[in-house]
Amino acid sequence: MDATTITIIFIILSALLAVVLRKIKKDKCLKDFRDDNVTLELLNGQQYKGELKIKSSGLRFDYPELIKDQQNLELLSFLLYKNEYPDIQAVVRYHKDLTEEAKKLREEDFRKTFHPSRWRKLKRAIFNFLKIIKDAVIEILNMITSHLSKTTPVGAAISSNDSQVNKMKNEVYGLVETSYEPLLEDYIGERVILELKRGSEWLKYNGVLKDYTAEFIELIDVDYAPETSGRIDADLIVLRKYGIVRNLSK
Repeated sequence: MDATTITIIFIILSALLAVVLRKIKKDKCLKDFRDDNVTLELLNGQQYKGELKIKSSGLRFDYPELIKDQQNLELLSFLLYKNEYPDIQAVVRYHKDLTEEAKKLREEDFRKTFHPSRWRKLKRAIFNFLKIIKDAVIEILNMITSHLSKTTPVGAAISSNDSQVNKMKNEVYGLVETSYEPLLEDYIGERVILELKRGSEWLKYNGVLKDYTAEFIELIDVDYAPETSGRIDADLIVLRKYGIVRNLSK
């Protein structure tokens, strides 16, 4: 097998790997609400309530019952595409909307978040360490590739297709979860105050910081009621673009 053939195979395998990773990768905050009845709030004030289904290209909300719109059209679901995520105000999981089985699963998850086991802490620490050294690993791989391109026929063939190879590498690297925020890590499992921008105002919510990703922050056990009403228990996912964890609370 000559060097050119090996290079072509490398590019094809990298492309296939990128496609597979793109299909299976889903935001871990959103995954926590998967299959639960949730309410999607958009920045324009519109709300959609349904069972959350997560796809690699966006979110689907299956309505609990048939809904008719203003044109008397019958609707069974609502789709939010990934490029529309910036329009999200919040994804709210009201406890009253959960089934008894979902409530039990949520309570167990809450217990593990508030009082994590040693194994859970160790696993998170390992993943965070891998995220920290990811850039160093990529740099080492780039150095090895550069060295091989100068010393071996296969490397030279790869180098001659440098733009395609780099494109594939960057796509694969970009699909690896890399979000690590030391300030937020200290507050995982702790009660915090989230400041959420609504229009021109910043509202504050008290809840337990469950997790975060590059795009989202997840709080559980939140009082999501307006100031004029009683407590309404909910869990909350908001865009980091509009939500900021500012204080430790109790």
